[in-house]
Amino acid sequence: MDVGVEIQRKVLAIIEGSRDFVKIRTLLDGWQAEGIPAEQLVDELTDLMLDLRAQNRPDDEDAVAEVLDVLTGW
Repeated sequence: MDVGVEIQRKVLAIIEGSRDFVKIRTLLDGWQAEGIPAEQLVDELTDLMLDLRAQNRPDDEDAVAEVLDVLTGW
C-alpha cells in the first residue's frame, strides 16, 4: 500500500471517529520514527484537507487543519 494513502486513511478514520488528537499525534510521531519526513506528512495531510474541502466536509477539514498546525508547530 502507498504510504501516503495509509497516512490519509488512518488520520481520516480517527477524524471521523473519536477525533482523538493524541492518537493522531502518536501516529505522526511513529511515522517520523520510521523515517517518513515531516514534509511528507504535511503534504499528505494537506492533500487530505483539500479532499475534505472538495467534499464539503468543513468540520473534518478543520480537524485536519488542527493536526497540521500541531505538526508544523503553529
